[in-house]
Amino acid sequence: MTFKNAKKAMTYYQQEFDADALQRIPFTEEQANNLGLSVDNLDDTTAYGEFSIAGHKIMCADATMVEPQASSLVSLLLDFNGDEASAKDLFDRLAASDQQRVTLPFGPHPVHSKMGQIVDAYGITWLICSGNSED
Repeated sequence: MTFKNAKKAMTYYQQEFDADALQRIPFTEEQANNLGLSVDNLDDTTAYGEFSIAGHKIMCADATMVEPQASSLVSLLLDFNGDEASAKDLFDRLAASDQQRVTLPFGPHPVHSKMGQIVDAYGITWLICSGNSED
């Protein structure tokens, strides 16, 4: 995923989604110069970042060419593989915050045992499910 400020986004996911920050590598001065970016505050930039939500590794970076645009065409699915309590706990925590909005309440679903959908502060849609209904 690309963000205007991936470092700030990673902090948001740590606070709101209980994400674990795995690593974050800032741009080097050479990389910034090659991309036409400012070399001021390189420690606040992210050339490569990784965080984990419910065991799912997600990679991110700062957008370097244009202003990143939110898209409803992209959704990320967090599958809790049958752990309904953990899926519901994350969904309920996110739903209780004013930083996200619920677009589908957590409940029975024809494909997934239970599922809910949230749109986060960056416009990214998250499907949170407890596993396939056949499981």
